[in-house]
Amino acid sequence: MKQEKVVLARETTPQGEIQLQQWIETDGSGQPVYEIIFNGVFLMASYNERSGKAVATLAIEPLAGERRAMRALIGGLGMGYTLQAALGYDGIQAVDVVEIEGHIIRWAERFFGELNGHALSDPRVRLIQMDLGGYFFQTGETYDAIILDVDNGPTWLALESNQRLYERLALVRIKDLLTEGGVFTVWAAERCPDFHKGLEEVFGQTEEIVVQEVDRCGRPTDYFIYRARSLATRCR
Repeated sequence: MKQEKVVLARETTPQGEIQLQQWIETDGSGQPVYEIIFNGVFLMASYNERSGKAVATLAIEPLAGERRAMRALIGGLGMGYTLQAALGYDGIQAVDVVEIEGHIIRWAERFFGELNGHALSDPRVRLIQMDLGGYFFQTGETYDAIILDVDNGPTWLALESNQRLYERLALVRIKDLLTEGGVFTVWAAERCPDFHKGLEEVFGQTEEIVVQEVDRCGRPTDYFIYRARSLATRCR
């Protein structure tokens, strides 16, 4: 299987260079594959559909049988798979999506609609373009589920400033933004034992769930989703 790379867009932002590229099989078979590269580092791809959806379903599924009119917050738009999975639940009334990068928003509207079922056009969606850490500490909203897919995980950051999203102060704030019994999930490209420990210190019992996918060359890859649930007693 021979593939050819086509750069669809390359943009300079205050944080660095972001690029959208597409891999096409030269014999014309198969579906095009999209990848987003940020400052030369892989950020996300269209073949991460399974784990991108799992980070939403693992947050919402524990609540689906017991709640109606749920509200979810998704940090990071990506290819829109996480949003699509969240909207698949009838009990979801509203989803706020916080995405700092305008180019990703425009690419999602132009290129990724067919991939994610045109999730952004759903009337339950509110798209907020701002820094996620800033949103956490400014908002007065509460959520049944909070879902993070902002970096390649706590140990593989897209922006160094995102480190604060995984530290105790932010985790305590996230817990405060959850309704009682709400669920928090985080997507990671590699195992993060230190983050898992910090999550347990704030939330109590947490889980590390492995989701296996294949990359664009058909090689199996493990991704990790961390899940915690808010209890009535708040950690300060």
